[in-house]
Amino acid sequence: MSVSMRDVRKALDPEEPNYAAAARLGSASLPHLRALVGGNDVLLAAKAAYAASLLEGDTGKEVVATAAQSDEPSLRVAAASAAVNLPTASAAGLLSDLVTDSDPGVRKVAVAAVPSDAPATLTALVQESTPPEAGTAPPSASPAEAQSARSPMPGEDSGSGLMPGEGGSSGLMPGERPGGGSAMDDSAAPPAPGKMPGEAP
Repeated sequence: MSVSMRDVRKALDPEEPNYAAAARLGSASLPHLRALVGGNDVLLAAKAAYAASLLEGDTGKEVVATAAQSDEPSLRVAAASAAVNLPTASAAGLLSDLVTDSDPGVRKVAVAAVPSDAPATLTALVQESTPPEAGTAPPSASPAEAQSARSPMPGEDSGSGLMPGEGGSSGLMPGERPGGGSAMDDSAAPPAPGKMPGEAP
């Protein structure tokens, strides 16, 4: 079956590509997909990388690998996303670099694409590249470090949920005293009836 660049682009040019049609073009589309991945149109290159991953077996592995080595992060994201369509061995080879990529968006997609039966070397890379969740200490942390990870920030009242300066369960604002007086106003006499505080009798 003869496949032209026009055939490939007919499937991939639309805003919503027809990947099923692209996959039906088979291995004869590889030279055109390779050319698109190496071209200047990053969006079209990303579509071509994904289309290559849909070819039978790992036929399109090299095209996806080319995308995975691109300087363009969005193209590496496309390669990571495409890896889920490849056999485990081929996917693992691509993802071993992408799960430790310098771009956090690439790493996120690559980690999500790691197959459940991935080799131990790849799963180890995933564990090393995934930071611990906030509020938890790394597995190797000492008990003191683990406690520190759960400790309140400076100025917080541990367990109370109060902001610094709040006065517990009294419901008073900082500086207020029971009965409505102010801690800064001990010597002031109560106002005369019908007068505002500070008004002369």
